[in-house]
Amino acid sequence: MKWFFRRDVTPTTDRIPAVITTPRSLEGQIHFDPAERQVIASEQLKGKVHFLQWLDMVRQVPGHRSVTVQYATMSTVTEQLDRAHHTTQTTDAPGDEAEVADRALALLREGASVGASDIHILRRERHTEVQFRINGNLVVAYELDNPYADRLIRAMYRLGSSQAASVTESLFQDGAISGDILKGTGLENVRIVRGPCVPLTLGGQFMILRLQATATLTARRPARPPMTQYRTPSRPAGELKLRESNYSQSQVDRILSIVMAPSGALLCTGPTGSGKTTLLSEIWKEKARCMPGRRLVTIEQPAELIMPWAIQLDIPNTADAEEAARLMAERQRTTLRMDPDDLGLAEIRDVESALTMFSEAQTGHFVGTTLHVDDPFDFPLRLQNMDFTRLSFAMTCNASVIRGVVAQRLLPVLCQCAVPWSSTEGRMARLSRLSCEAVPGWCDDLTHVRQVGPGCAACYGTGYTGRTVVAEVVETDERLMNDFIMLGVSRARHRYRSRPDADPSMLETAMGLVARGIVDPFDVNTRVDRIRPKDVVLEERHLGARD
Repeated sequence: MKWFFRRDVTPTTDRIPAVITTPRSLEGQIHFDPAERQVIASEQLKGKVHFLQWLDMVRQVPGHRSVTVQYATMSTVTEQLDRAHHTTQTTDAPGDEAEVADRALALLREGASVGASDIHILRRERHTEVQFRINGNLVVAYELDNPYADRLIRAMYRLGSSQAASVTESLFQDGAISGDILKGTGLENVRIVRGPCVPLTLGGQFMILRLQATATLTARRPARPPMTQYRTPSRPAGELKLRESNYSQSQVDRILSIVMAPSGALLCTGPTGSGKTTLLSEIWKEKARCMPGRRLVTIEQPAELIMPWAIQLDIPNTADAEEAARLMAERQRTTLRMDPDDLGLAEIRDVESALTMFSEAQTGHFVGTTLHVDDPFDFPLRLQNMDFTRLSFAMTCNASVIRGVVAQRLLPVLCQCAVPWSSTEGRMARLSRLSCEAVPGWCDDLTHVRQVGPGCAACYGTGYTGRTVVAEVVETDERLMNDFIMLGVSRARHRYRSRPDADPSMLETAMGLVARGIVDPFDVNTRVDRIRPKDVVLEERHLGARD
């Protein structure tokens, strides 16, 4: 029964029509007719930015550049949607529908026969992958043409009796298959979750099937059919680029030690524009290279860096704060039913997202997320301020949950036109006198210290030639977490940084770059931390670490 699936399909743009999906913020307000290349939109959408952005994305899809817009009343739009829905329901001839349903059951039967616990169907831009989770790892079983995969997904969803009557591509839908229809498959129940994912404008979607085998099959599993050959999912190309961004080898080792843990969470902290998203992307790439059989599911607003090996759930950037929070909570509930190994959360922004992160990290998943906090050791305070009771130190200061914290900033790198540093220079003179006087204490040779110059052709007149990372990696343990609870944030910070193997603070690393003439002291003071005398900083640390 495997003859109807195609392996190693190499689809072409000419063969596979693009599928344009409707974002949730526009549902019920527009009707898109791909044959006529026309969008019928509610008059209320005239001039709305989120609609115009979607329209622009549609026109970038091959074959859709000439799409036109007709504004109409809501009653006209609704009429068109109802007509299209009726047409969609009757697209497949009864015979064809029965045939595809048989093929869907054959896929479930094969999954059960090889001991798969889950089946993942991932519709991408040019093809669809069917993956089986066998012995905890995902393998690629089949690659399908998208038009056929669309029919298979609809047929699989219609096998169940406890869900909506049809697949709605723009919605997240749950379901289950059970009863007599599963006779002969070796399964008692199949749980379903499906919905849209990146690339949204090209019809990206997923379907996760969680298989519950019968007791007989579980007790005596048949051997894998000898002609079946599955393959490991494709690994991301390239190598880890953290060293190129100025992370030290020690920091890279610490980060990899954290993210290769089976569960727990890594918090990437810093202000907007500090490179947190890029850091997480590099981490996910490296983890997929090392363990391609793991499933990564991310929730992003919006998805900025495309990761073909992951399932990326998108929240429109046009959603207001209240709508974004609602969608974030909804997506987080969905991820727990998607058979994930690793979870990427764009940001912990409220108590619900924080509690969900802790729940996921405690139930066998590894979570990578971001938190807007200035100092890495302030994360318990930031969380506690969201909810003093549910996110108290006793709850959040758990080393088996929070595996590590990375704080980072991006500092501009001085161009060759930089000039010798002067404490009386206009910008430095505007800083506190103590900050200016503190610079020499961090640098053995002031002749190497430079400041931004007048600009030249090499830097396009800006005085800078790129940016470099200044980071601090905190690998948590029981001692640190207990210090948070018993001694408070300040003493916990000092005691940790006093350890001989502790990563230097961002200020220490930044001042090391100043001493080498790579960055301007003014930028350190305004982007990383106030420059204070080195002996004062070390003395505070020594006193704070004393028992």
